[in-house]
Amino acid sequence: MLLDRTGLPWPVLALKAGVEPALVRSLLFGDRGRRLAELPLPTAHLLFALDEPVLAETARRWVPAWRARADLTHLLQDGFPAANLARYCRLTATELRGVLGAARCLELTELLARSARVQYAALRPAPAR
Repeated sequence: MLLDRTGLPWPVLALKAGVEPALVRSLLFGDRGRRLAELPLPTAHLLFALDEPVLAETARRWVPAWRARADLTHLLQDGFPAANLARYCRLTATELRGVLGAARCLELTELLARSARVQYAALRPAPAR
């Protein structure tokens, strides 16, 4: 399985494929105990097109850092521990601080920052209405 071979969190694969992370979460873990009965064909094609070389390229491709910076800043402001966030994003604490002020970062860093935000949001209770 691609998750095992790459060691990347599942939201990274969903985001790189351009698939809604909630859909992949339902595919992997089910929704309230029920597995996803059917995967839409376009989604299946996007996920099937992902392979190790495509994912490895994200560790070499530079992208504008604004999105990673926004995700990281949001997580830090919410109280996510900087050391844990750096480790999740495969960065040192110094590199994490560097991304916060950088004009660009590796695509993998951007994907990991977005993945951390997706997973953190899923752990937080929904606001009371």
